[in-house]
Amino acid sequence: MKLKLQILSLFLLFSFGFLFAQEMERSNLIWARTTSETITLDGVLSESAWQDAESFHMTYGENTQFIPGSGYRQEQGVAPSDPTDVTFKLLVNGNNLYLAATVMDSSVGGGLFNKFDGFLINIRNRAEQVTGGIAPPFEYFYGWVTEGWADPATGEVGASPGFFGWAAGSRDSIDSRTGLTNGEVWNAVTVVNGTSNDDSTPDEGYTVEFMFNLAARGYDVTKTEGDIVEFNISVYDADWQWPLNADKFSGNRAWWAGPWGNASSYDIVRIYARPDVTTSSGAVPEVGPELVFENGANFDDPVIDGKLDEDVWGKVKGFDIRYGDEELRSSYPGIGPWRSGQFQPEINGVKAAVVDPGDATIKAFFKGNMLYLGVDARDQAVWGNSQFDLWDGIRFVINDRAVQNADNVLEPRVISAVVDSLGQLMTADYLTTMIDSGSAQAALALNSGTTVNDFNDVDNGYSIEIAIDLTGLGYPADRGDGVLFFSATLFDGEKFDNAADNYGTRTWFFRESGSPAAPAWTFMDATKMVGGETAISDEVSAIPSKFELLGNYPNPFNPSTRIKFTLAESGTVKLNVFNVKGQKLAESVLGKYSAGTNEVQYTANHLSTGLYFYNLEFTHAGKRQVTKTQKMLLIK
Repeated sequence: MKLKLQILSLFLLFSFGFLFAQEMERSNLIWARTTSETITLDGVLSESAWQDAESFHMTYGENTQFIPGSGYRQEQGVAPSDPTDVTFKLLVNGNNLYLAATVMDSSVGGGLFNKFDGFLINIRNRAEQVTGGIAPPFEYFYGWVTEGWADPATGEVGASPGFFGWAAGSRDSIDSRTGLTNGEVWNAVTVVNGTSNDDSTPDEGYTVEFMFNLAARGYDVTKTEGDIVEFNISVYDADWQWPLNADKFSGNRAWWAGPWGNASSYDIVRIYARPDVTTSSGAVPEVGPELVFENGANFDDPVIDGKLDEDVWGKVKGFDIRYGDEELRSSYPGIGPWRSGQFQPEINGVKAAVVDPGDATIKAFFKGNMLYLGVDARDQAVWGNSQFDLWDGIRFVINDRAVQNADNVLEPRVISAVVDSLGQLMTADYLTTMIDSGSAQAALALNSGTTVNDFNDVDNGYSIEIAIDLTGLGYPADRGDGVLFFSATLFDGEKFDNAADNYGTRTWFFRESGSPAAPAWTFMDATKMVGGETAISDEVSAIPSKFELLGNYPNPFNPSTRIKFTLAESGTVKLNVFNVKGQKLAESVLGKYSAGTNEVQYTANHLSTGLYFYNLEFTHAGKRQVTKTQKMLLIK
């Protein structure tokens, strides 16, 4: 142990500034490049554009790395001996999205629900979004599903999948929502490398080519600024039931971001598309986080008394949440305008007029392992009430980085702080647990002029202050990759002499509660100090101008770490690892990479605890470049 501590101290001395400045690549985002080449929907993928399309590879059980919403479930039979292995590619042509799925599968076919091969897809329907609401789901369901409500014929030997969901049935039928044929709304063709519903000879897999009419869902990727398509996909995989082999039969599913087509759960894939990002335009632009929390290391720790009166709170840049303010919601970054919303429940069977809309500023920063959250609520009638629909207060949701739920998804932790009937703080949900365990503090302060539960005065609002030790949310002591999955909901309840006038509202930033999609991808940036740059960012960066090694994370590590680098052009990359004497211990050709920011996993099972040096070599058209050498620390 003494040796490990000495090595760690030496490493920190050399590399302290680097350890906390890295930003994890977003795993819920992909670009769909624009092509002018006609895509023939035949399941063959013979068009040259597919060779230049961005891709995403997903395998059952390993897809949980695509946080925060990707997961998997074992539904039937035994653990899969031939688990889901699929590669997706995306393109846009005009205002149509094309999706290719290449599935490696030795047993392809159909059956009852959770016993079939197929896809459950959700593209959020902005065409039917109502004022104040979020864009609802739209389900595309495609597979070999033999249920009576689906198509029993998909279970016949050699059959193709069927079309189900919300534009189901014959491709020639008219879709009542758009007046188009179903085939114009969406379509797909599958080619099986083998024979479906027949296990006498193992299959090699199948390829599906999808087309989705984006205009039908309210998107326009042809406009100059492009668009962000909200998407998730679940892959169903059933094996060895044609005929049934009980010892091998398995039915399971794995998903990217969210599992369902008819509901928005956990997370959403952001598919970026823009006319100038084409199959020949080079590296795709890098998209930054949707929200940035700044580093408060240059300020004293705030006293958690609810008052937000320390200097640091005056310097922190926040964002507003306001009931009924569509213009404000439309200014939120990324998919925020379509995920953020508001709701007014009935109180005693009535929805009364909202005369004092909920209105607050949310502020956040971090310092060391502590995350500080502040709420400045502008409320002319502050009420303390235990009835949920009449709460005054705040609910944050932050995903735990160590705990997974039954769907193998990062557990959303609900952190609620509200005004009680005495004008004091009432905590609820996971915040109470964290306070009891010593990993959080919280306080509420009534502003001057505010009295609680008084019909006869005009109040001046309140403030809430919360401090969270991030290790209580599964983060390592150095905040790890610095990524946080965050959302906030403002509660505003009002009571009157006439009980029929009572009302309550909820207004939220990105997600309302723990189960819906989707949180804001947030980065705790150690290089951005409180008092510096803006805290909300959705900037798309330019293509890198050079070959550069950005470092590795985690660092220290055991036994795997991820190495991040940039390329100005495509080429082959090789990794070299050296000991402290400069002797080369290993070299590995990592493969060919496109221009842009790239990341690769390195596993050091063959190395012992110690400090190592490494660099990358890049080769293109006979030209060779070598990066500066950096350090990494392996602690076993």
